Amino acid sequence: MFLPLFLAFTLLPAIEIYFLFKIGSTLGGLNTFLFVIFTGAVGAYLAKLEGRLILQKISNELNRGQIPSDSIISGLLIFAGGLLLLTPGFLTDFIGFSFVFPGTRHLLVIFFKGVFGKAIQSGNVQFYSNFTGSGMSGSSSYHYESHSGPKQVGPDTFEAEYKKKS
Repeated sequence: MFLPLFLAFTLLPAIEIYFLFKIGSTLGGLNTFLFVIFTGAVGAYLAKLEGRLILQKISNELNRGQIPSDSIISGLLIFAGGLLLLTPGFLTDFIGFSFVFPGTRHLLVIFFKGVFGKAIQSGNVQFYSNFTGSGMSGSSSYHYESHSGPKQVGPDTFEAEYKKKS
């Protein structure tokens, strides 16, 4: 857990500062500042637009009785991309735009479905919840652990039995 936190909160900002200084020395401070503001605004607009389209797609798929697995992963990528685009910097903008644009996002959805599929098949999937069934927040925590291997019943669907551990 240390390495991802180190990368996210130390290494990534250091790389962003380096790029900001390097590009700022070429374009000038004001132009670099305006570019960062521009990419943040464009990114927020694109994330909002794509997010609405994905929510509509999820709703349509659910109304047809389909499981919207691709759409849910797309929605998570759009959300993460929007956050990255609001973060000042060039590297985060590049990653954020790749999460938000439909073409690159489609490739990332395929990648993450493979990752999730392997995690499900290996039994490494765990679910934690910090709320009670009444919808109110509480301190109870649930840990679900597979006691029989997941069975693939469709191209995007897995079936498994779970037992609640207290």
